[in-house]
Amino acid sequence: MPLAGGKPRPLPLPSLIKLGSIVTPRHVDIFMAAFLRRRRHRLVGALASQALANSVYPTARTHLLTASALLALSRPRDAAQRLVLAGPASAARHLWDALLRRACAEHSDARHALELLSAGVQEHGAVFSRSTFCVLLSMLCTCGDMETALKVFDVMVASGHQVDDRVCSMIISGFSKVEKAEAGLEFYRRVRREFNGFEPGLITLTAVVNVLGREGRTSEVAELVMEMERKGLEDSFSIVRKLEQTGVVVDEYVYAILVDNLCKKGYLDRAFSLLEEMDNKGIKAGIVTYNAIINGLCKVGYTEKAVEISEGIAADNFTYSTLLHGYIKGEDATGVMAIKGRLESSGIVFDVVTCNVLIKALFMIKKVDDACSLFLRMPEMRLRPDIVTYHTVIDMMCKLGEIDRALQWFDDYKKDISFSSTIVHNCLIRALCNGGKVNMADQIFFDLMQRNLRPDSCTYKKLIHTHFKEGSEQGVLNFILKADELEFDLFSYVCNYASTFLSTRDCYQGALEVYKLLRMKSFTVTSKTYYRLFKCLLRNGHEHIIQPLLSEFLKIHGLHEPRMINMLFCYLSKNSVGEAIGFSNCMDTGTIPVSVLRGAIYALKKEGKMLEACKFLKEAERSGFSVDLAMYSIVVDGLCKGGYLEKALDLCESMKREGIHPNIIIHNSVLNGLCQQGCLTEAFRLFDYLESSKVLPTLITYSILIAALCREGFLDDAYELFQKMSNKGIKPTTRVYNLLISGYCNYGLTDKALELMSHFEEIFLLPDAFTLGAIINGHCLKGDIESALSFFNEYCHKEMVPDFVGFMSLVKGLYAKGRVEESRSILREMFQCKEVAEFINSVGDEIQAESLVGLLFSACEQGRVDEVVTILNEVGIRSVSSSDSNSCNTLTQLKELETTEVCGQRMDSGQFLCSATCDVSSSCLHGISEGTVQPMTDGAGNLCTSSDDTDIYYGNLLQKSFYHDFDTYYPAIASLCSKGELLKANNVIEAMIQNSS
Repeated sequence: MPLAGGKPRPLPLPSLIKLGSIVTPRHVDIFMAAFLRRRRHRLVGALASQALANSVYPTARTHLLTASALLALSRPRDAAQRLVLAGPASAARHLWDALLRRACAEHSDARHALELLSAGVQEHGAVFSRSTFCVLLSMLCTCGDMETALKVFDVMVASGHQVDDRVCSMIISGFSKVEKAEAGLEFYRRVRREFNGFEPGLITLTAVVNVLGREGRTSEVAELVMEMERKGLEDSFSIVRKLEQTGVVVDEYVYAILVDNLCKKGYLDRAFSLLEEMDNKGIKAGIVTYNAIINGLCKVGYTEKAVEISEGIAADNFTYSTLLHGYIKGEDATGVMAIKGRLESSGIVFDVVTCNVLIKALFMIKKVDDACSLFLRMPEMRLRPDIVTYHTVIDMMCKLGEIDRALQWFDDYKKDISFSSTIVHNCLIRALCNGGKVNMADQIFFDLMQRNLRPDSCTYKKLIHTHFKEGSEQGVLNFILKADELEFDLFSYVCNYASTFLSTRDCYQGALEVYKLLRMKSFTVTSKTYYRLFKCLLRNGHEHIIQPLLSEFLKIHGLHEPRMINMLFCYLSKNSVGEAIGFSNCMDTGTIPVSVLRGAIYALKKEGKMLEACKFLKEAERSGFSVDLAMYSIVVDGLCKGGYLEKALDLCESMKREGIHPNIIIHNSVLNGLCQQGCLTEAFRLFDYLESSKVLPTLITYSILIAALCREGFLDDAYELFQKMSNKGIKPTTRVYNLLISGYCNYGLTDKALELMSHFEEIFLLPDAFTLGAIINGHCLKGDIESALSFFNEYCHKEMVPDFVGFMSLVKGLYAKGRVEESRSILREMFQCKEVAEFINSVGDEIQAESLVGLLFSACEQGRVDEVVTILNEVGIRSVSSSDSNSCNTLTQLKELETTEVCGQRMDSGQFLCSATCDVSSSCLHGISEGTVQPMTDGAGNLCTSSDDTDIYYGNLLQKSFYHDFDTYYPAIASLCSKGELLKANNVIEAMIQNSS
């Protein structure tokens, strides 16, 4: 049985010995701890001696357990002697602390703890931690043994520990409990006198105030109340009330402190009550008290009320600064101007705080020149700008885009070496990064380092992000190399974050370089850095690099983190299902969550290893893993798409035997697989079963069947199914309409497609690029180029363009008719469409052609339309099937385009992308988007022409070969046959055979 923590329960010691297993010190420690918990103290020592006799050498924990047993037997000095065997006292400090804490916790008699403390400090040189001394002092004060507590306090101080409020309040409270308040007060004075920097807390001050109140020393009480208001409101009030009960008169100074504290906490009603109480007692409120009230009102947004109060008093700099700040918070420009007028007419001499607030207020109301003027006049007013002043003006200049002015004032700021804050540097670095001036930001960053100031994490993260934006991963690496002079720990933080950041951006080479730098300099590589790097390498298919890195990780961090275990499981599952399952069994099956198993199966599916994924699923099920419906869904879908329909059906049957019923997602996958293999009868039988069962068909279910019917030419049946879906309340989307529209157009029924498209406005749908491309392709298949061009222009005015297929159908149709300039015009518009341009460039990336759109545009401008059309036709075919044997023949012309002289004059493709204003929402190629079953080539209907252009068309058809496949020639042959021009049709067939040979 595993333990609660997930680790297997160790075998009993006798069982280990009988099995011939090696007994380790860990086994001994486990059984000693068990004996100690059961208070079998003598057995603990006996087991330790027996283990040592059998060459099982004790660990530090062994010594601690033995010493604890001796302590429980009332032998504290023997316990201390035993603990000495663990090593030097300085190295075994945590053991001494643990033993003394045990003495305090388990023994009500303090003598054992004191004897252990004495033996440890005086005889063995042990150094106990401050927290351990606090535990011992707490026990002594609770027992009322204050004399011994003072001795322990002296030992603690002699050991070099600082005295804090916890210790002081503990001892004073102890004196109060034994009714020796004066001794407690004397101790308080001693601490304040002998320990510089000591800051008493609320409990300490409360005890002292009680003593002072009894003696009638009200002046000292007022000072302490002022300290108390920073540490606790309610206690300070209770102390004041107790003082009043003893006859002590509380003056305006004490009331001001309480009012200020109430206002800071937001208790304005109580503050006004105190103000009224002061008036009733004849205590006149001064400017300090009123400023506290005004400040509290402004903080909660009652600035107008604060202004009313300020009009009845002699306001000072603090008053006006507070009012200005209140109006800044509320963004009230009118209020700012009113207070500014009152301030200037009051004749008050400004201080730096007032200037800072007024400068910020002027910036807020867009009085930039006035704010800058006030900043520049500060030296004339005998005021020296402080760090808040510089931060305000530099930050506002950056936000206004006046970086040069901000840099000028930053130079003035740097001249004063007394400034020791990073706030100004940080705001300027962020502004420079946002403005793309990363080199200047670097200079500011390194100036910060030269001042020995530590930037916050946001600053160097911002620099890394900006370097990546400006120079990709190389920019980040350059910054890391320049940051080599940073202090040890900061450089380690920067490098770890940089490696993590690059890993999340899939820049594995840069992340590896930073990792190598960390290892070369012997810096710590965090677990998070390793994890992100491993994930990046897995995503990018570089599993071979992981193994050496994994060895380094295990040496440094071990294998304890669940996320690392899960990642390693995914890594092993991609290479060997058996290894992954074996690894999980060794790590304990409970540590591998379902989400990780699901991720491993999905990764196998993504790589096309569906048989391995299916095997993995079955192995996981046999090994006792929790297999959920989502895992079955992933595998069934992959098997169906990969052509393993029988295995998918077998897996569905296996699911049912396991009591897992397939959901609609799995049924849709099977339906799609049946339709792909042409098993329409079986597909509709499954569909009928779904309608009669509790698993209701969805929009995707209908889409799969409609697409299959359209592909096979059963358009009436497809439309009937479409109507049935609508009647069941399932609202069709543009994609579903596109299936029918594409089907109608492929079979020459363009009018029906247009009629179907006319319903879009009624149901608040918009045609997408696929819709327009299908209609244009349908017109071109019929040879009606004019209708296609008219339709294209109509939607161009609506700022809508077709997809790649629509563009190509129109281009080739116009070119086949000899209308070269018009086809060039359409090509230019095609290259300006962002989605189409990205689609073309993505194919260019496969053959490593730099800016394929740029090359094609250059060739188009030179009049080489035939080459451009040929290459674009190849692009379309390649996107449908990259395994075609001819797919590389025409694309080799791209290399020739790159080496020709005219290509040296080509225009940067960025001209097209940046001017693109179109928004294409569908896939760029028919058949690529989900739900479109029939993969259409670009269509050669553009070769069909009306009778008046027959001669031009026929010559082009026999001389040019856009692509050597049957799909391209078939529409032209069918058009000629329909017109009775059989001789020309035969000539086209002969040309097709010659071109394909």
